[in-house]
Amino acid sequence: MKLPIYLNAMRAFEASARHQSFSGAANELNVTPAAVGQLVRSLEDWLGIPLFHRNTSGRARLIPTEVAQRALPEIRAGFDKLSLGLSLLQEGSTNGVLTVTVSPAFAAKWLLQRIDRFQTLWPDIDVRLDTNLKLIDFVT
Repeated sequence: MKLPIYLNAMRAFEASARHQSFSGAANELNVTPAAVGQLVRSLEDWLGIPLFHRNTSGRARLIPTEVAQRALPEIRAGFDKLSLGLSLLQEGSTNGVLTVTVSPAFAAKWLLQRIDRFQTLWPDIDVRLDTNLKLIDFVT
């Protein structure tokens, strides 16, 4: 697995896109607007493309470019996954794990169509699906 070199820069980019300004991102990240701008510029230099259309006035000073708009959902999902991983490390246990044991037919015809909705409602619960035909002894 190759770790992203510019993790802080990506965080600054994501926050800047959400707030549409370096100032708003700086407030969230507890750094100066100049630091956020420098991080975003370093990411742009590394990628070789601009990530924002910059306006000098108006409410939205930073407008993500088309390629940045396409990348933002994946970057946000990545940060969400990192946050989930860190929270699991903090818990240090298997709390928040739901193991569901069902027959393969039931899983395919009913459960799989509904599991995405469950994960949307309960994103902190790790669902583990065990499909087999053995009966479970609940007493044990």
